[in-house]
Amino acid sequence: MKSSALDRLPELQAAEMQADLLSAFVRVGILAVLLATAVLSAGDGRLHGGAAVDIALYGLATGASMLLAWRRLYHPLLPYAFATFDVILIVAHMQVMGRMMGLDTDLVAVPAAALMFLVLIHASMRYQPALIAYIVALFLVSVLVTSLLPAPTMPMPMAMSQQMAATGHSPMGEVFAFDVLPPVLVATAGAILMLGGYRTRQLLLRSIDQAARSARLSRFFSPRIAERLSRNELYGPSSGLRQPVAVLFVDIKGFTSMAETMSPEELGTVLSEFRERVTECVFRHGGTVDKFIGDAVMVVFGAPISGPDDARDAVQCGVDVLKTVAEWSRERTSSGDAGIEIGIGGHYGEVFVGVLGSGRLLEYTVIGDTVNVAERLERLSRETDCPFVTSRTLLDEARIPNDEARWSALGEHTLRGRTTPMEAMGLKHLKDHCEDLTEDLPVAR
Repeated sequence: MKSSALDRLPELQAAEMQADLLSAFVRVGILAVLLATAVLSAGDGRLHGGAAVDIALYGLATGASMLLAWRRLYHPLLPYAFATFDVILIVAHMQVMGRMMGLDTDLVAVPAAALMFLVLIHASMRYQPALIAYIVALFLVSVLVTSLLPAPTMPMPMAMSQQMAATGHSPMGEVFAFDVLPPVLVATAGAILMLGGYRTRQLLLRSIDQAARSARLSRFFSPRIAERLSRNELYGPSSGLRQPVAVLFVDIKGFTSMAETMSPEELGTVLSEFRERVTECVFRHGGTVDKFIGDAVMVVFGAPISGPDDARDAVQCGVDVLKTVAEWSRERTSSGDAGIEIGIGGHYGEVFVGVLGSGRLLEYTVIGDTVNVAERLERLSRETDCPFVTSRTLLDEARIPNDEARWSALGEHTLRGRTTPMEAMGLKHLKDHCEDLTEDLPVAR
């Protein structure tokens, strides 16, 4: 039996595992109800003949179901196997008792046939329409086949009389009395349906919650990363790990002066458009928007999911951002608005990656010296004619050769807050030929 792509979703797989355990507990409940009803229906408080055998067999299947579920040994065919056992057991019981009652063909008139509704309701907890269809088809075929079997030579009504005389109780106790079975089935089916409704509601609430979390995360992460974070697959609260990442800081130059001449509404529009354009570039290259800091954007490549091309993706993203903002700036100046210039700083190194905080104040972020260096290199871009300043480490990790036509060696700089000098490299800014920035960076293979 082939599964669709939807059936392989982690949410549905987890729901199937939970349904397996819950189904086993439901079988225990059904076993207890059947046992109590059979004992009460027998009259003498004891199980006799076929009832004892049937309930013992059902008990063995229930024990196997509980063991498999408890050890989390799930397989998609297991529900079908247990459903097959239940149907065959019920039909066999109907066959025996139907012959004893003289019902050679109309086996569904046997009270035990009503137990099929319990099997169907129990199976409905798994949310598998194919399983329900299988149970119905198997039951109909089994009834048809057993009804065609040759009847015993002894008249069945006489057999019932002989059994009553020999045992002192009615064989109907073995299939539950007519006046006992209907209310028992209604009560049991109602309980299972209530449990199924509760499961449906819980799954729906979890789905809504995950969708809401994914929507919030998608503002900062690419869809692939947001989906994993929304399932808590990466980090728990106040936890994380150390790993190498590439960090970019993108900032608007002269933003303070711009703010003096703009209304709050205009300023908000500029910031929104700036963030939107930067975010599109970041997601296009598989990065993560760690945070917005006023007119600055902190971008991370390699967290929460690292890859071999994180540094290269970061450098190409920086160039893409320069190109995008240059085009936006030309659009603004052509309409009479002030142009936009940005500076970008980038570095590659080890950081702490994880979730910080407690309670409601949780923040996914990266912290460490690498972040500080990237921010300081962005400030260095304002002192040079290079809009994109990186560490030599980032270019080496990105496998970008020392191309003097594109990159300038800015020498070693002792950045604020650090004692160790940092070798900086700057992407040359051709002010009159911004289209040059659209070309792919030369990458050493």
